[in-house]
Amino acid sequence: MIWTIIIIIGVIILFSFFNSLNKDNHELNQQSLPEKFQFVVNTLNKAAYNGNGNITILNKRSFNLYENGQNQIINFHYSTGHLTITWKYKYFHKEIIHEKQFDDVRNLSLFEQQKMAEVMINEMSVIIEKHQSDILKNM
Repeated sequence: MIWTIIIIIGVIILFSFFNSLNKDNHELNQQSLPEKFQFVVNTLNKAAYNGNGNITILNKRSFNLYENGQNQIINFHYSTGHLTITWKYKYFHKEIIHEKQFDDVRNLSLFEQQKMAEVMINEMSVIIEKHQSDILKNM
């Protein structure tokens, strides 16, 4: 009896996962990932690269935002309706990585995209300041 329940729960979870992936595919056939999160991308680009960052598409669900010669890179990864932003920053050859997942981001307003970008910028500002301070203390 317990194995039947476990199998049923497993099937439900797998069905839900594949259903979410299909929704992603449908969305990303309508517009690219950078287009879908254009406001977040533009806001982070202005904050990190003074608007000079470039997008490099890695695959349908992932891309990087980067400016040549800079010491940071921002990765966007979208799957099952969730967006994970990974911001890597290097200072004196020591890298810090901040990763944040935003859940249920299929249909965001510009206001919600702005809030996401502001959360990342505010969190990363604190992390960068601490990282730089820690490195300078140890020099």
